[in-house]
Amino acid sequence: MMRDETPIGLRRLRAFEAVARCGSLSAAAQDLRLSQPALTRSMARLEAELGARLFDRRPEGAFATDEGAIFRRRTDRFFDQMAEAVSQASGGRKAGSRLSALITSAQLRALLAIWRHGSFRAAARALALAEPSLQRPARELEQIIGKPLYKRTAAGLAVSDVGAELARRFALAQSEIGSAREEIGRSFAGRASLRIGVLALAPRHLLARATEQLLLQDRTHRVEVREGSYATLVQELKNGGIDILIGALRTPPPLSDLMDEPLFEDPYAIVCRMGHPLLGQVDVRAHDLAPYEWIFPSEGLPRRAVLNEFLKRTKLPHVVQFETSCEATISALLTTSDRISILSRRHIELDGHQALAFIDGLDVAHAPRYVGLTYRASWLPTPFQSAFLKEIRTACAALTEPVARRAPAVQTGSTC
Repeated sequence: MMRDETPIGLRRLRAFEAVARCGSLSAAAQDLRLSQPALTRSMARLEAELGARLFDRRPEGAFATDEGAIFRRRTDRFFDQMAEAVSQASGGRKAGSRLSALITSAQLRALLAIWRHGSFRAAARALALAEPSLQRPARELEQIIGKPLYKRTAAGLAVSDVGAELARRFALAQSEIGSAREEIGRSFAGRASLRIGVLALAPRHLLARATEQLLLQDRTHRVEVREGSYATLVQELKNGGIDILIGALRTPPPLSDLMDEPLFEDPYAIVCRMGHPLLGQVDVRAHDLAPYEWIFPSEGLPRRAVLNEFLKRTKLPHVVQFETSCEATISALLTTSDRISILSRRHIELDGHQALAFIDGLDVAHAPRYVGLTYRASWLPTPFQSAFLKEIRTACAALTEPVARRAPAVQTGSTC
């Protein structure tokens, strides 16, 4: 789900910031070196774009309305993030605000398009521009920053590492304006949005419960859920492609600009199908597992390291026949054979895996494993997003019963 409304021009955003800061149109016009009629037209156009009145004009000055106060908070964050991005890219910490004030909408749009589409050629095609028309603002931005923003690749000219990081941070800054539109109810069709990344073994039942409560309150709002690997979803989180990530937390957090919030502990357990021979056995020991083949999580997953260590410690056979990162495939293989694997206890308990059961009595030793939320340290949730956070925290806080229990012995059903 893209927040892809036509971006508001930087000139109008700067005009709004000046009026809000100066408290009057005349003072803002002097600050920007514009005529007051030109500034008035700019404000009128901005209010028309947003469908909201941002200022009360009085003889003593211009005073922000409630919508104007919301928009100012977001535009202040937008400009702060733009300045920080430019400071980092240019290497001149004190020059960020001065240099970012020189950037035009065309330059911003050019860099973001090249970053998103992979090359000048692809970006020009996506924007329906001739390539020279794109190169001009792109190169002007490079001159402002004073560092190479582009490099030649097999696909043509693309962003350099400096250019990619600058574009990423510009994209995050630009999302503040999309959030402002949502907060004042002037986003596309008046919708608020939330984009959630979900890892394997994340508590989908709790996620569904939290989002259902929100969507029942207002059916115009939208929630998008994307599933993927940790590496992929963390990158989307950093780029602003998703707002929040739910799943097993990594210890320590991999990046300093991300925040982790634990919700509940969710240890691993050895699992099998209902009716498995081991479930009818009293006091199962490690050597009792020897006749059964394992379904291995893929290399690189935390579960794989835990299973490898368990097999080493118990001196059980370590023969890899099935290996997958797909939880649905693991469940299917378990239910159609006597194979065994490891999954999280809460995942089996909460998400309706009625055909699977735990093999109790065998500890799978590992560091404490917590399921929780990961989000950008600089993230300022909209009211809709904050409401989701409240719902998911409440749902997870209700997990009070012990996690160490065997699945009921008389249930059947799908494992998907």
